Amino acid sequence: MTPVRLAELHAFIVHFPIALLIASVGLDLAAVVFQRSTLVEGATWALLLGVPGVVAATISGWLSGRATGVLSPELLHLHKVTAALATVIFVVLFLARVVWLSSRLMGWLQLAFPKSKRLIRIQSALRTALPQAYSRRVPRWVASMYLMAGVAGAVLLIVTSYLGAKMVYGPGTVVPLH
Repeated sequence: MTPVRLAELHAFIVHFPIALLIASVGLDLAAVVFQRSTLVEGATWALLLGVPGVVAATISGWLSGRATGVLSPELLHLHKVTAALATVIFVVLFLARVVWLSSRLMGWLQLAFPKSKRLIRIQSALRTALPQAYSRRVPRWVASMYLMAGVAGAVLLIVTSYLGAKMVYGPGTVVPLH
């Protein structure tokens, strides 16, 4: 049995988070157009599953870039920059989504652990520190900024994917068939 090379691991990991994160942005946009909260929930799940994957893909990509010889270092550098920017954007969007959901998360924890005094103190501190997380509506400008950042992240993911494919399947590269 041949061992899995790092570059092969990167190619295996990367597709899942790309699909999830682009789907997350698409679902958020569809939620605005169709005004359906269930689409926001789908976008949230796609984001929550996609962000750890994109972080793993970014790390494996950085490591595999060091371990393999590349015909075009400039293309690799651009691929790394766009990947890093997309990763940062989606991690920030993930953190924003967690802040927006903090009241619901605390409510679920409160149901699971009704006698926890620590949870009551944390919830009180969160309500004071993040009152916007406890309001039902997100300000329109915040939602607009979030969506614009999501679209920018999706575009960066598409560019990163294109550059990665160009390095693997472009002229002068060799792709093993087995």
